[in-house]
Amino acid sequence: MDSLLQIIQNLKKEEIRNFKIFTNRFQRQEDIKIATLFDLMRASKNSEDEGQLMLQLFPDTDGNANAYYRLKNRLKSEMEKSLLNLHHNLDERIGTINCITLSSIFSYKAQYELCLYYLKKAEKISVQNEFYDLLELIYAQIIELSHNFNEINPIEYIEKRRENNTKSMVLMEAGNTIAAVNYRLKKSNLGKSDDIDKTLQKTLKDLNVAGEIYKIPNVKIKIHLCIRNILLQNRDFVRLEKYMIEALNEFESENLFTKSTHTNKINMITWIVNSLMINRKWNDAIQYTQLLFDELNKYNKLYYDNFIWTYYQSLVTSYMSANRLQEATELLEQIIELPAHKGVTFYEYAIHSNLALCYYFLKNKTDAIKTLSRLFLKDIYPKLSTEYQFSISILEIVLHYENNNLDYVTYRIGEIKRQFRTLLKGESYKDEKAFMKLLANICNKPDPMHDKHLLEQMNAFLDTAAPFQIGSGKHIDCALWVRSKLDKQAYYTYLYKALQA
Repeated sequence: MDSLLQIIQNLKKEEIRNFKIFTNRFQRQEDIKIATLFDLMRASKNSEDEGQLMLQLFPDTDGNANAYYRLKNRLKSEMEKSLLNLHHNLDERIGTINCITLSSIFSYKAQYELCLYYLKKAEKISVQNEFYDLLELIYAQIIELSHNFNEINPIEYIEKRRENNTKSMVLMEAGNTIAAVNYRLKKSNLGKSDDIDKTLQKTLKDLNVAGEIYKIPNVKIKIHLCIRNILLQNRDFVRLEKYMIEALNEFESENLFTKSTHTNKINMITWIVNSLMINRKWNDAIQYTQLLFDELNKYNKLYYDNFIWTYYQSLVTSYMSANRLQEATELLEQIIELPAHKGVTFYEYAIHSNLALCYYFLKNKTDAIKTLSRLFLKDIYPKLSTEYQFSISILEIVLHYENNNLDYVTYRIGEIKRQFRTLLKGESYKDEKAFMKLLANICNKPDPMHDKHLLEQMNAFLDTAAPFQIGSGKHIDCALWVRSKLDKQAYYTYLYKALQA
């Protein structure tokens, strides 16, 4: 993909706004054309539109291709400057690199005092954040600067450079330690009877790992990730939940989390939330989801955009599972209007399908059908995976059955069987295949709940259907739905009981 097109298509709102302001500082004809090309490329879907863009911008110019590519290169240059300008202090590492860059500029201007000032500023940030690679560059530049600036004592920085090299070697050793510990822990496989902490300490001792290396924050966090991943692979969600909560509390008490390691904390909380949901502890999951939101607002919302969807998704799932349907509905109705989610296929799918379910559970069948129908439009449905298309199709026929649109249900079942013929051959969809056959029979009976033969079919289906499973990715559990019809109860009543079991 064209790199410029890729940059432009992935811009956030504040980046677009900043670029507009950035380019408005001049009002020359060329600058106006840069802004025009920017708008055209934002509206463009792929690089195949370039010929059309050339004609729009340079209709009467011979050799318009050369003029177009010069303009495009200028736009890319301005785009890069705008992004660097906006994100000049995004995190400590970028801020440090900017200080080093400024020192180089003042070195060219022979303003050595300012040059040293910015190098010392970069050194301070690097020491605080353990940027050993940047410290090597900083000390090298200060030692080089001492040839022109007599106020610098090079011996002091030569010694610092040696100490930094020693720490770099320790960090390299730490990387080796992480790889070795990860291998040993995987081999041990952390059986259910194993004490995780004792197994870890024995592994460190067997590998002759110095205690100082294990105390390095990044080493401790990465070894924690090894244990987390092993427990996940073993599907040991009870111990995963317990271990993650204990590790989070331990790391917080040891002040391991800083701005540079804040993503680790966010990821840990996310894993705790997911573990709690798998273990059906919905109210605990809601509490940790709120903690996640608090963390997203720290450091001037540095990671807010990256993880805000995780927050919404976790809160909606927990609300829906804890019989807090009104709160789930209100949250979904709020985020459905957010510009960041409009036009993004996955967000459209997740929001509309969950909101349709909420309306259905609250017995608002009309709004449920209306909301779900948005996903069948040509700008969304073809972009969904086959599995997602099938899941919302099953939900659609259930909603229309509940709304007594029996002829439509019968028609759609025939369409679904044809469209998903290949998918329905798979073992994991045998319940849905049998369910559609059963639902078609129900639709064709004038009084299905008093038809002895049909009731026998429904009970036979329940005898062979797979048990309810959290996280299956299916919007309707067919067995629970059939059971609810047999018992003349609402589907959500049985779903809620299954979610608490």
